[in-house]
Amino acid sequence: MPRTAAPRRVRTAVLASAGVLAAATVYGIAQHADASTPSGDSSRPAAAGATGTAVTDRPLAAGTPTAAASPETRQSGTGATPAPAGTSEGKRKPANANAGGKGTTASGGNAPAALEAGKVEPAELPDSAQQKWKELAPAVTQPLTQDFQLNECASVPGATHWRQQAFISSHKTPAIQNSLSFKDEAAARSAYEKVLGGMNACAQTSQALQKQFKLTPDAAVRETAADDHGRAWSRRWTGVEGASAAGAQTNHIYAVLRGTVLTLLTFDEWDSAAPASYDPRSDAAVLTMLAG
Repeated sequence: MPRTAAPRRVRTAVLASAGVLAAATVYGIAQHADASTPSGDSSRPAAAGATGTAVTDRPLAAGTPTAAASPETRQSGTGATPAPAGTSEGKRKPANANAGGKGTTASGGNAPAALEAGKVEPAELPDSAQQKWKELAPAVTQPLTQDFQLNECASVPGATHWRQQAFISSHKTPAIQNSLSFKDEAAARSAYEKVLGGMNACAQTSQALQKQFKLTPDAAVRETAADDHGRAWSRRWTGVEGASAAGAQTNHIYAVLRGTVLTLLTFDEWDSAAPASYDPRSDAAVLTMLAG
């Protein structure tokens, strides 16, 4: 079946919750070949959370807290990309006088402060020397009443607040930090375990999606690091446009639990943008940084 390459474009992802636009961030930018979509095929997967029941790891459309890039939010032409914000001033601070690290609050009462305490600076992101990460726009923190959709494989129920920060690399590829707070540690632990379960089955889930859209089921997922607080994974596959960009790519996914805060960090390497440069053997250090 013939394939077509998408024209140069900017894919704008909008952070939203309860139908209120929070910020605009770029998920896919510039000359990303839409090589996995058959010519003339309009049967693309619906954006994650399009039913109003989920939010995802990549920023999405109004009415859903999510981090996925949807076909509906694409815009072409210039001027659609927000100017990158400067690097956030200051380093991480405890959420309160008794908090010893990122998100280590005793309850969800001061959740926004806990989420802010766990922010990641661009230079701390994986492969920063090669990617030259920059903040894309100011972070947004807001209450959350819906499930959060990490990707095609995992969702997070029960969060009370959500903070999202988008970054963009020198290759115009995305990284997203999503931090979620919960009413208590038991709820946070339950959500974290749900993420682990979803990611453990992610290869099968991704392959089933590829088959649905008549792509070779080449998705392979492996755990790249694990410690007392978190897990890291790498997914290599031909993406199905929706929650992910289309085309050959590697997705890096991190989940870290501290107290009542679950931090989810993702970044993508697209074959169409640049050769993969990141060595997942560094993922143990990334987990330590996120839990610091």
